[in-house]
Amino acid sequence: MKKEKKILVVGSMNVDMVVKTSRIPRVGETLLGGVFNQYEGGKGANQAVAANAIFPGTAFCAGVGGDTIGAEYLKYLRGRGLDVSLVRSFKGAHTGVALITVAKEGKNSITVAPGANMLLSPADMRKIDFSKFSHAAFQLENSLETVEAGLEQAKLASCVTILTPAPGRLLPNSVLKNVDYLVPNEIEILQLKRGYASIDSAAAGLLKSGVGNIIVTLGERGCVYFNGEGKTSFKPCSVRAVDTVGAGDCFTGSFMAGLRIYGGDVGKAIKLATAAAAIKVTKAGAQSVGTFAEVKRMLKKF
Repeated sequence: MKKEKKILVVGSMNVDMVVKTSRIPRVGETLLGGVFNQYEGGKGANQAVAANAIFPGTAFCAGVGGDTIGAEYLKYLRGRGLDVSLVRSFKGAHTGVALITVAKEGKNSITVAPGANMLLSPADMRKIDFSKFSHAAFQLENSLETVEAGLEQAKLASCVTILTPAPGRLLPNSVLKNVDYLVPNEIEILQLKRGYASIDSAAAGLLKSGVGNIIVTLGERGCVYFNGEGKTSFKPCSVRAVDTVGAGDCFTGSFMAGLRIYGGDVGKAIKLATAAAAIKVTKAGAQSVGTFAEVKRMLKKF
């Protein structure tokens, strides 16, 4: 019997150190009275956990430091059912850390010390047998050379590729041409190419650069989908946000899993991802995602 292909997330794993405050501090300002919590994070790990909740057995590739934090993180990911056999451990490096401030209304600011995430290399990408996977997702918390090599290898193996272009930066066509689904937010899409002042014009330019499809996430306003046939808006699920950290990652990971289980039906995958992200923002922590059963119940509400 032919073995069913898995889905793969290549990316980052960070420990999120989160302080809740009344508001985001201004430059040079110190705020007292915040509550501290520590969570597992990193855009790659966030997406992998979200995808795995929908499609169990999701594989994850990242760089982890040779420290206690990294060892505990890997144990945690295994406990959540992820395949972490492709994670590389780098002795002498620290595991990635993110310092996050969350205001009472749910808005956040994030600073990342990437550590071992940046040690994952193009050579590591060439060692992966991408033919074992139907879909592969990437972000920009590894080196751009590594992301470019991973996308190239994934496309050569006929994977459906997804890229979250965050942190936002200019991207060459050599990266964009290998992206089937680009999933930026409304700020990031304007940072990928020079000369665009609107989401619509940026999306048109990116499609001309070789991107197959674009989904721009708009937070509480839902998302908009662009492809060669035009533009489609998708409404959000209305919930009370507690913590928006990781909401976009939850959307993307769930979207990839949705593409897998719905046989490439983009509309169904987007609605699934929207419901999953809505559940996530009602909980604290970037990886506090709902179960597939919870997501299906949320889907019935919109």
